Amino acid sequence: MKKIYILLLAALACGTAVAQDNTLYFCDAMLMPGTSTNIEMRMRNTSADLTCLEAEIQFPEGLSAVLNESGDPAVTLYRNRSTQHEVLTNVLENGNLKVLISSIEGVVFNGEDGPLLSISVKADIDAPTGECTIETVGESLLVNTAATAYYNVGVTGNVMITDDPTGVNLNANENLNEEAIYNLAGQRVGKAKNGIFIKGGRKELHK
Repeated sequence: MKKIYILLLAALACGTAVAQDNTLYFCDAMLMPGTSTNIEMRMRNTSADLTCLEAEIQFPEGLSAVLNESGDPAVTLYRNRSTQHEVLTNVLENGNLKVLISSIEGVVFNGEDGPLLSISVKADIDAPTGECTIETVGESLLVNTAATAYYNVGVTGNVMITDDPTGVNLNANENLNEEAIYNLAGQRVGKAKNGIFIKGGRKELHK
């Protein structure tokens, strides 16, 4: 195991680069205290074929990762971009979420841009309302087929915790748009079915 680890470090030392077209970014989200929602981590890799990703994500006060029945973070890979990758996750003692996405065969992620990971988060019942930020801690690592390492620093995403979803101005966030549809829990949905939904910051009744 130690030998493999040393070889990995040696391979990564072959080349490093500051991320430009190879970047991570979060989609904005909103939710109410006492509810949960999913936050998308996206990856843009327009200048290199990437095979591996490692990041540590810090949550603001009142927000934390949802755990599944096995006690593991509820994190899901989008299989259209990572058909043969596996994700390893761990909640650290400080509450940060550690994420590693890789494949034994060094398979390249599909596509050049779009959702890669869905992270389920929850807001405490007494979570402070207002806009807060989730962010990566330290250097997020992206590795390509040539073992070149690309680093992303300070990747952030906006989360709105609100008592009244209708009061949120969706136009205030670049990643949100007037056509986006949310349920009353603040979760983005692809299509409104029967019930009350939020579109463009306004409630709509669909029958």
